Amino acid sequence: MEFLARLRPRWAWIVLALGLPYAVLVFTPRPHGPLALLVPSGCAFWLAVAVLGFFGLRWSWRKWMFKVSRRLWLILILLSVLPSLILTLLFLSVGWVSIGGQVSRTLQGNIKTAEAAMKTASLESADQVARQNLQLLGDVWVARVQTLPEGVKPDFVGLVWNDDSPLKGKGIFLRAVSAEGDHFRLLNISLGSLAGRSKELWGGRMAYRLDRTPETLGKPGIIKFEGRDVNDAPVEQDLQPFIPDKKIEPMAAWSQGDALKGTYAFHPFRLPTVGLKILDWSTGHKDLRLTATPETSLRELIRGYGFTGEGGNQSVETFVIFIGLAVLLVFLAGIQAMALFMGLYLARQLGRSVDDLFEGVGRLSSGDFSARIKPRTKDQVGQLATAFNVMAERLLTSQKERDHRLAMEEELRVAREVQMHLLPDIPLLPGGAAVHATILPAKDVAGDYYDLFRLSDGRLAFLIADVSGKGTSAAFYAAETKGVVAALDKVLRSPREVAIKLNEIWCEKHIHSKRMFITLIYGVFDPLSGSFELIRAGHPPAFLCRADGQVERLSPRGLGVGLSLERFEENLDTFTGTLGKGDSLVCYTDGLSEAASPTRELFGEDRLEALLTGPGHCSIPSILGAVSEFTEGQALEDDLTLLVLQR
Repeated sequence: MEFLARLRPRWAWIVLALGLPYAVLVFTPRPHGPLALLVPSGCAFWLAVAVLGFFGLRWSWRKWMFKVSRRLWLILILLSVLPSLILTLLFLSVGWVSIGGQVSRTLQGNIKTAEAAMKTASLESADQVARQNLQLLGDVWVARVQTLPEGVKPDFVGLVWNDDSPLKGKGIFLRAVSAEGDHFRLLNISLGSLAGRSKELWGGRMAYRLDRTPETLGKPGIIKFEGRDVNDAPVEQDLQPFIPDKKIEPMAAWSQGDALKGTYAFHPFRLPTVGLKILDWSTGHKDLRLTATPETSLRELIRGYGFTGEGGNQSVETFVIFIGLAVLLVFLAGIQAMALFMGLYLARQLGRSVDDLFEGVGRLSSGDFSARIKPRTKDQVGQLATAFNVMAERLLTSQKERDHRLAMEEELRVAREVQMHLLPDIPLLPGGAAVHATILPAKDVAGDYYDLFRLSDGRLAFLIADVSGKGTSAAFYAAETKGVVAALDKVLRSPREVAIKLNEIWCEKHIHSKRMFITLIYGVFDPLSGSFELIRAGHPPAFLCRADGQVERLSPRGLGVGLSLERFEENLDTFTGTLGKGDSLVCYTDGLSEAASPTRELFGEDRLEALLTGPGHCSIPSILGAVSEFTEGQALEDDLTLLVLQR
């Protein structure tokens, strides 16, 4: 009753009731009623049966097949039935192509053999002897003409299309030409005789279609034979493979052999077509293409083994092989069916357990922490149900921890926004110079930073730095360093003096308590003259990219800020240079050179130098694009900062 009650829509039941007269008239032995009642009632009855049957199957599917079971069942079908179908289609395709290739090889081989025989027979002066030499090939007839078409030589042997009635009517013939005084003898064998010798290979009929090739179809310059306009004949071309267009009317079409009969597995089918070049006897040019399409069936192919009782070399061994293959196919089909049913049963059992888990998770997600699952089995799914019950007991504690973590993440998000707002605006520089910078944090906040500010004499001070470590603590020290450098630069002009003073402040505050240090490149740049000077305190080297594509690596000496108070000044060198028109100065943090590929290979400074070599490559988009391609989109393990000065 539940099943019937769930079958919707209700109008289908009404339509079924209207169709009951049809069911009574058809499914009872009593005489049928009027046809006017039978037709509309039958339509209503079968419509209702189809609708209710569809809803019944859908209800059964949802009732007995859980969602996981359906997927597992589909997986079984994809892993078993679908590969079997694909392999079957593959074997059938290979067999079809193989048989077609053998037919083509045999047909063309017979033509080649016949051409050789006719070439030999054309050397005989007596017609009777020539015909006797060719009688095994089929019906041979002889004709003589006074002249040959232009382009046909006296020793010609090949297939021709002949529509000249004096030469024994229309048709395709294998023709051999030989000279006899002031006239020429033509030995002819019809194509049907040659193809008939190959027919036993596939046992069916052959359909022929004669077309002009695309190179000559409708093209002027083709000789028109006998009494029509004659133009200059074109040079014979090497014709390309030609597939006849069914929309174009062929010059001729016919078939040889009886039509095959059969249904289902024994239904006739066509093999791949065979294309032959044909000489048009009226023009003397090979501008015709004959397409031969063999037709056969499975029954005709099996007849080749003599199983039909119509003669042939019957072989008991072959018969046993066929029977064995049939039994093997039935056996494999049975195993396939059993595997499907067993898979369906196991899928339903697994689906029921997973469905219990699904319902429990649904209750848990709605806030019902009293949800519990009864383990049905002792396998991994049963253990998963037990683990679910333990998880439900600990969920309240986990929820509190989650709320706390979300609060921390929100604070980090705000901190990142504040940090990004602290980055300087990119200033506009005179003289066509420009500066570009970007920072990509590995975590919510970065330990890298850069700074740009104008000096009182019009020059631009630039700074790129990397605090040891990552995350919140590194970001705080980066912000502190930013303020110290900005204050020092208002008093001291030399990059070396600024770095020395910064190291003194950093060592006094951090080296003994936090074991923190910072690497940086700090310099000043004159956008009008292009001159610059910089120091490198333990930082990766900068690259000077010339307009002609050459790259110079800048590696002046320098220790990291905060590593040593005594040895910092004596190991700090200043580099001075000039940016010409089109030159660029590229500074970066080790997050770029230490970017790792999926195989843990580092991007490296050598790869960066090779990338920058050549004009137009010293830009932030091209560098970041190369790094992203190298890492294949993986997340960065360290903060990455880029600063590029261009002139």
